[in-house]
Amino acid sequence: MNFTEHIILPVSDFLTGKSIAKHLRFLEKSQFWSRDKIEAYQNEKLKALIAHTYHNVPFYRGIFEDLRLKPEDIQTKNDLEKLPVITKDDIRKNYDKWMAVNIPKSQLISYVSSGSTGEPFLYYRTKYSESFQKATAIRAWKWMNYRMGNKYVKTSIHERESTLKKIQDIINRSLFLNFSHFNDAFFKKTYAKILNFEPVVIRGYPHPLSLLASYIQRNHKSYSGKKLKAINTTGSTLHPKDRQQLENTFKVKVFDSYSCEGSAFIAQCEHNNLYHPAEEYAILEFLPSKYTETDPEKPLRHITTDLHNYAFPFIRYDTQDYVVVKKNIPCDCNRKLLSIAKIKGRDTDILITPQKKYILMENILGYFENQQNVLQIQVVQEDYDTFVFNLVVNSSFNNQHKEIISTYWQNFMGDDCRIIINMVDEIQLTRTGKRRTVIRNPKIKINY
Repeated sequence: MNFTEHIILPVSDFLTGKSIAKHLRFLEKSQFWSRDKIEAYQNEKLKALIAHTYHNVPFYRGIFEDLRLKPEDIQTKNDLEKLPVITKDDIRKNYDKWMAVNIPKSQLISYVSSGSTGEPFLYYRTKYSESFQKATAIRAWKWMNYRMGNKYVKTSIHERESTLKKIQDIINRSLFLNFSHFNDAFFKKTYAKILNFEPVVIRGYPHPLSLLASYIQRNHKSYSGKKLKAINTTGSTLHPKDRQQLENTFKVKVFDSYSCEGSAFIAQCEHNNLYHPAEEYAILEFLPSKYTETDPEKPLRHITTDLHNYAFPFIRYDTQDYVVVKKNIPCDCNRKLLSIAKIKGRDTDILITPQKKYILMENILGYFENQQNVLQIQVVQEDYDTFVFNLVVNSSFNNQHKEIISTYWQNFMGDDCRIIINMVDEIQLTRTGKRRTVIRNPKIKINY
């Protein structure tokens, strides 16, 4: 018996009012359901969600009334097409009408979206939906041969400021590493900490892990730890060359995963590189788009309906991500969950200063995440020393805010860099329908 999963987790749920252990037991069984049973479950949950939002969420009540629909008009997920696709901009414009009126504040947990498209925003989950979502993530980690209680390393570009998070790290046997710098001196210390900790899993964004792998290859040829079983990448697109580099360096399989607000947790299984979404948590729709017509792989627009978050419902929410779906291809893992071949929407890049300082998308998002008067962000490196910040701002933004932003990034990037701050009405979409947060002039090469 796994002590952490069967003893510590239920006790933690009891103390915090959550239900992760219960959902995990359910998900261990449901992952092997037939397609018919999965869809029947989704339809049952969808009808309950629609009834709830109609009676308790002013925005959706208005949508139904405008379309002359009643809750009973949505019986299956095929009926979702009767409702409009909702964007992040729709939520912002109707924010005060989005919260359910019948959810106690004690059940609410606030979240800030990761903002991989340059548009972070605040939303809420219930303790129930957060518990369910975390259980789907734990299940996916089991596909990596991780078991609760195993040591793992979590890397981030943010500091671990919350005392509660630090306590959770101790309980979960997690080593949190802040990737604040990207040079050999930093990676030497970081690599030593990882070796001393001997984790079973290392988790982080692909680009920082690739930079660490480059350091290891240059100085040690390959990772020398003995207990590592998997690398888990998340947060931005995992490119094939990064996967190959990580697997060659760490000598384990890389398992990529993806999630966003309102969506199912999507992760690669243990048998191949296909991704499986937690369909018990959300309904996924895949719609064609004019932006991907020229792409030979024909990526589809990912639309999600969160079946469990009754506090801040996401129904037919446009994730702004694009995926390549593999239809009717059975997976060797014997799960009947949908199969996705690629996550194409989270494409990111790296900027580099004349002094060879790397600037990751995560550095930029980390700074702007709490800038409430900045709605969208894009940074373009036009030349080796020229960085243009295109910002969509609200009416409260002023010259003082502009000066603060300019000063911060001038200090961060160095005096040999030219920082240009532009106020723009909108940030243009790429042909995949995304607003890229980071764009580097192709002539500027990075060898890491």
